[in-house]
Amino acid sequence: MPDLKPTPAAAPPVQPLALGLLKHLKIRCISEIGWLDTPTMLADIAAAGGMSTNQYRLPWPPFGDQHPANAAGSSALIEAETLDGQHYRVLFDTGWNPAWMERRFAEEGVDRLLAEGAVDCLVISHEHFDHFWGIGVTLRHCPSLPIYIPAGFQPEGLALIRQYGHTGPVIQVPPQQPLSLFPGCALVQFPMATLLQVQGENVLYFEVQNQGLVMVTGCGHSGVLNLLDYARQTFVGGDRLHAVYGGLHIAPFDDWNEDKDRLIQALATYGIQHFGCNHCTGALAVEKMLAAGLPVVRGSARLGSKTNLFLGNGDCLEVSADPARKAAIMS
Repeated sequence: MPDLKPTPAAAPPVQPLALGLLKHLKIRCISEIGWLDTPTMLADIAAAGGMSTNQYRLPWPPFGDQHPANAAGSSALIEAETLDGQHYRVLFDTGWNPAWMERRFAEEGVDRLLAEGAVDCLVISHEHFDHFWGIGVTLRHCPSLPIYIPAGFQPEGLALIRQYGHTGPVIQVPPQQPLSLFPGCALVQFPMATLLQVQGENVLYFEVQNQGLVMVTGCGHSGVLNLLDYARQTFVGGDRLHAVYGGLHIAPFDDWNEDKDRLIQALATYGIQHFGCNHCTGALAVEKMLAAGLPVVRGSARLGSKTNLFLGNGDCLEVSADPARKAAIMS
């Protein structure tokens, strides 16, 4: 399997950056359920001091034993094929609840791929508990896996990686300096400060021949429009935004206001062909997107996911350079 050798580019670039081209991209949702019951999760945070507290003070596993059954997690497996036939696999986030993630890894064969060394790296989108605290499950199967984290990780997060016996490199991604992980793929860290004292978020951008750019985000805390505009301004062909996958953080608690209506209207102006949104996008937000005519890829509501409004556990978004294949496939 080809080595991953990140090559930084200057930021902001004087000239648009060429990502290279992929023949095929497949994004499989391992888990899009951060937690099972929102009121329970919000009550725990309120009791610990509110959204401004340090998340490592929350009494949840692995740092406490309160409501362990409410924990799940967010994770996706990305498989890419370059034009010359090279294949890469990236695990994007590693969930939260060990029992939940072991189950989902087994159901999707991720545990086997990790054990065989068939996953090239783990990219942590950001430090939030439901994206990162399940790191022990991933490292149990492959302790030497390279890990990319956003610069600004807290000492407790770095200690957690060491605690689970990690023997591979930890690469801290600096702000807005794209790293080329392999031809057709760039990793970009966006500086931000969000709930529970979390800093920085990693976002992946891919380019598929004959289709355009595909953006993969964990939660999009920096704002989905900002992330899309960055692609437009930074990458060659950035005006061809073909698909988006992941949490868009529009209405994670199904709250709504006029600003969010305007955001939905703005999303419709980007020409995106497939919205593979899930996780913290929010069911109400997806209903609004569908009502506005946005091309949301529907899910199957299986393997623990509760709605078919959007892609859920076990569902895939595929983008292919081959015009004979469907551009987006839900399975």
